[in-house]
Amino acid sequence: MSQGSLCPCGTHCRITKVLRDLIETQNQLCLLAREESVIVSILENLHHVVSTSQHRFTSWLSSVAACETAQANLAIAQSVSRSRSTTSRWDVEAEQRLFHQWVKKEQHHWEQRLLQIQRGMANYRTYLQKCVQQFVLSPNCLALCLPLLDELLRHLEERIEQHHLASISAHELFLQFEQRWTYERDRFDYEIAQVPQAYQAGRNQAQARWGLYVVTGIGRPVSLTQTNMNYQSMVHNRQLELYSQQCKLFLTTKVEQFRLSVQQMEGQYKATVLAAQQERWHMLHAQLSVDIADPDQLPALQSLVLSYFL
Repeated sequence: MSQGSLCPCGTHCRITKVLRDLIETQNQLCLLAREESVIVSILENLHHVVSTSQHRFTSWLSSVAACETAQANLAIAQSVSRSRSTTSRWDVEAEQRLFHQWVKKEQHHWEQRLLQIQRGMANYRTYLQKCVQQFVLSPNCLALCLPLLDELLRHLEERIEQHHLASISAHELFLQFEQRWTYERDRFDYEIAQVPQAYQAGRNQAQARWGLYVVTGIGRPVSLTQTNMNYQSMVHNRQLELYSQQCKLFLTTKVEQFRLSVQQMEGQYKATVLAAQQERWHMLHAQLSVDIADPDQLPALQSLVLSYFL
């Protein structure tokens, strides 16, 4: 139990110690109750990240398949063994396994936290009842309750400000990641769309050489079929290379944004809960500030104080 202030009732005031424990325990109970609902939102957010990432992995594997088909067609046209693609199917599946391991770890963490909250709330409720039974107000102790509340309210104000600033900072970083991802996504999309045009010049030259050979019969070039297959292979290879970079950036961005969204939600709910508690303790402060002329009024005041915790 926490230490109290010096008081005629003993070496350290029992009532101020109990009141401090009552307030801090009540604060913690309210935080845990809100955290339980926040974790449900965190898990929903995690499932959304998994869903969007699964679509990305599916598209990534489709791009690998298109590249593999183009390379197989080129190998047939050249009568050679098939060459390895820029990004293999195994590379994508390895990334997918790492991502799923991260998801499983996060899910396990938050599910375990839910169980800890449920146990913690039960323990805090038991301790709160124990403190309630120990709270017996006396005229000597009443004067020390107000300075204690002043101290706790100052500390609470500092905690609210810290959580508020942490929430804002996490949200700003989240938006920065979103802005960077939007820019890089559009840049990659543009470059991927430009790949066929970028390789078209080489294809046109090969077609011109074939046309010259048809006319002159000199210097037989690569067949048009092989030229087209080579063009398709180069286009799909380069597009896959760019798309792989885009997918990896997407995954790292979503993982980081998930972490920041958790920080933002945690800071926000803690600031909100503690602000509500702060208002509650201000009301208690006002109740205890009333002068008690008649000692017979103390039991009614004690019941009023305990009503804040029952």
